[in-house]
Amino acid sequence: MTDVYVDVGAASVEGAAPAGGPPPVDPEAIRALHHLTEAGVGVFIVTAGGGMPAPELREAAQGVVDAVPMPPQDQSWYLTNDIERCHGSSARLRTVFIGGAPPVGSIRRCDAVARDVQAAAMEILAAEAMPARVG
Repeated sequence: MTDVYVDVGAASVEGAAPAGGPPPVDPEAIRALHHLTEAGVGVFIVTAGGGMPAPELREAAQGVVDAVPMPPQDQSWYLTNDIERCHGSSARLRTVFIGGAPPVGSIRRCDAVARDVQAAAMEILAAEAMPARVG
């Protein structure tokens, strides 16, 4: 089974965080996470040391974790909007930078780039439907 780890920030509406509360969740991200769980993918929200995510984001996931387990037990994806988290990956973990192109001059590189969680979810579902053949 594939697991997908999603940073709170990657599934949130950028720049709209209320003071002291969790950032508002992107409704399209919630819909995409539901599509993943319906397809049998394990979805986990990554708080990265921050506070608890919004209730609707927690409800869309199988669980909430502080960080992606290293190394992951199964083939996994990590969706993040923080380019600094695209390091230390393993062959079992594909990192996807959410939000467009990484910052100019960044020394970090993710395995893929997606405009939003919905686009990343479609890529994951396509990869699950048509796994790469070895040999």
